[in-house]
Amino acid sequence: MSRSTTAAFIASCALAAPVAAQAPGRLATTPQALLASPVFFQGKQIAVRATVVEEGPLTRLVVPVDEAAVKRRVVPQVFVYWKERPTRSEGEVRGQFWDLGRITPDDGRFTSYDLSTLVDTVTNGRWPAREEIYVVVGATMQDSPPSATPTVRSIAMAPDSHAGREVTVSGRFRGRNLYGDLPGPLNRSRWDFVLQSADAALWVSGARPRGRGFDLDPGRRVDTGRWLEVTGTVNVEGLSVWIEAKSMALGTAPDETPVEVAVPVVPRQPPPSVIFSAPVPEEIDVEVDTTIRVQFSRDMTSRSFEGRVAVRYAPSGAQPAPAPPAFSFRYNQGTRALQLEFDKPLERFTTIVVELREGITAADGQPLAPYTLTFTTGG
Repeated sequence: MSRSTTAAFIASCALAAPVAAQAPGRLATTPQALLASPVFFQGKQIAVRATVVEEGPLTRLVVPVDEAAVKRRVVPQVFVYWKERPTRSEGEVRGQFWDLGRITPDDGRFTSYDLSTLVDTVTNGRWPAREEIYVVVGATMQDSPPSATPTVRSIAMAPDSHAGREVTVSGRFRGRNLYGDLPGPLNRSRWDFVLQSADAALWVSGARPRGRGFDLDPGRRVDTGRWLEVTGTVNVEGLSVWIEAKSMALGTAPDETPVEVAVPVVPRQPPPSVIFSAPVPEEIDVEVDTTIRVQFSRDMTSRSFEGRVAVRYAPSGAQPAPAPPAFSFRYNQGTRALQLEFDKPLERFTTIVVELREGITAADGQPLAPYTLTFTTGG
């Protein structure tokens, strides 16, 4: 091997090596793109700006529905299982995307998620077909307003808001989608290439990627990794988004290109359980002015108790049960304990039934099995 050949080989390795290390651990996209290319996004960490709505025990991601889906009467739904339940209903949802129809009901990776309630509610217990029900698991929601300055990421996540605008953005040259940053080809010209930054990517078309100090080939990995600054117009046709380039130049990497490392979404901890109660189960001669305390093995989601805690009197013989007692409750995060207080003393010599119903979850979204505490008051 000659000196010149050796030098060229070393230089090519130096260019190519960082590229694989820079591959994003998450893909910023749109909810519509998830449904259009579910195979591409299957099992990947994703980020989308979206609104979520609570539907009973379920959380659904709001996805604008296209006319074609309405005509086919096929309106897929995306449901969210939280790692950290948000206090807002709109923001950047991050998690791992799955098409339930492409996994099996006994898949061990999903034992920590209550998929049975989802299936029972949406498809009457029938395991969904492919491209019928999607989930985002291990999800979090970030307060991430759109950037005032157009970027690859802001355009990828909200293309309609940039459509028709002239923008200047910077990103890594990734060739003709040589690293699988996007679901499919653009097929507009022989010079189409992908520009990638942080966890987002866009197609660029309309101009050959060359200029002062660079001449890049979209088909060669050895040319990838260079930072380019591209000026052009954002085009949106259906789900195809690209920048029609007018000019480009060598760019520089920003100070920060935050790409989070994908975290495991299958929790290692066991589901939550009740580890202590006062009164204890089946205790008798309990004071009528008692306060009930139930302690859990895990940190719980306080808002999940709402509407799922019930107290009633059990009937005794032929006598009808008294009306349920009025009460209030609060969850203490520090002690992992739920405390119930009654508005007035309980009925004497009566059996009390306290129910923690389905839908109560730990902080990571794992469900608490329905729990019943029974005790009897004294005189």
